[in-house]
Amino acid sequence: MSSNAQFRNTVYSNWDSGYAVGAFGRYQASSNAITSNLLWKVYQGKFLDRNLRDKVSGMHSKMNRFGVDLDYGIYARHIPDSVKGIGWFVKIADRTHIDGKYPKNLFDVAMFGNAQFAGQNIKLSPINLNLLMYSQFEVGILKNIKKTNGTWNIGFGLSLLTGKKNLNLKIDEAELYTDPDGEYLQGVLQGTYRSASLSSGQYIATNGLGFSGSLNIGYNAAKWGIKFEADDLGLISWKKDLKQTDLDSAFTFEGVDVNLFAAGGNPFNSANLDSVVSGVATNVKLDKYITSVPGRMRLEGHYNLNEKKWRLYFGVQYRIAPGYIPYAYVGTNSPLGKGFFIDGRFAYGGFGSWNLGLEFRKRFGETFEVKLGTNNLEGYLLPMVGTSQSAYVSLVGFF
Repeated sequence: MSSNAQFRNTVYSNWDSGYAVGAFGRYQASSNAITSNLLWKVYQGKFLDRNLRDKVSGMHSKMNRFGVDLDYGIYARHIPDSVKGIGWFVKIADRTHIDGKYPKNLFDVAMFGNAQFAGQNIKLSPINLNLLMYSQFEVGILKNIKKTNGTWNIGFGLSLLTGKKNLNLKIDEAELYTDPDGEYLQGVLQGTYRSASLSSGQYIATNGLGFSGSLNIGYNAAKWGIKFEADDLGLISWKKDLKQTDLDSAFTFEGVDVNLFAAGGNPFNSANLDSVVSGVATNVKLDKYITSVPGRMRLEGHYNLNEKKWRLYFGVQYRIAPGYIPYAYVGTNSPLGKGFFIDGRFAYGGFGSWNLGLEFRKRFGETFEVKLGTNNLEGYLLPMVGTSQSAYVSLVGFF
């Protein structure tokens, strides 16, 4: 029995002996405040009515967070029947990760404009935005150690990471003052914008190079079990098409002079914002820089409620990413008969808030398994209040 919980390492989710070949795909978009219906309307380019914007604004706290993940890949593994043998696995995956933090004032300015803050000096920081796209080539070993009262499951993997694109925006200080009469804006801006290979359109790229590791240590007895799992703990060094811009300025913006009688009939030809931008931003030359991969660490336990493999499980996960809070979950899974299994869970934390998960699994004899699920059922059933959505699918053949 296995559960996905939240983006579990597919290789470590099953410890049956023999060969297995599988493919998986999964995505998740989470926030503590932005609802699924607003996100879906933005994606479709639809009009955002005032009631929707007001409601979502009311769900924001002083500081807010969001995260997006898109992963897909294939793997093969073998675990020998003999207790003396050592198993192996190989995995190839493509990963995209986005995360960020922002204050409520920034959302309100974006949704309603700055007129409501006339005469006020509002704080728009801190702001963090990270984008990471890379490919993963992992190899590892698997080992079952059987004892009198239970079995140890130990796995270790080492990955070569090839970076595709990276972006990091960090604003430490941002303030905005709007003149009550609309005559000018004043602001303070301090931060850094850094990127690597954003213009690259290659699917297979080596714009960055790095390594990561994974680890699984678990013990299963007749009635209970516990395990520790760590995934994607590593770094990527970026070296191609690097850009860095330092933002450090106090500025005043009094608008743009427009000549209504400009030659050529275009009154905006004379409008030039270069002087404003040059006073705020300074370009810096880079040779290389290093980013950490948003790895996960998870501790999970389970208890078998009966002999028919009805199981209760619980755990906590932490991720190395700004804004991520500990993700605690509790769930249960059970066979339904005729090769069907069901898994349900409740969780809180991560980049979102509360989460409802549901998974169905179908086993076709001893040769094939299909898994389909979501970690965020609330995002589909209650899009007006749910702030996360996700889906995952897994196909595995056994022989």
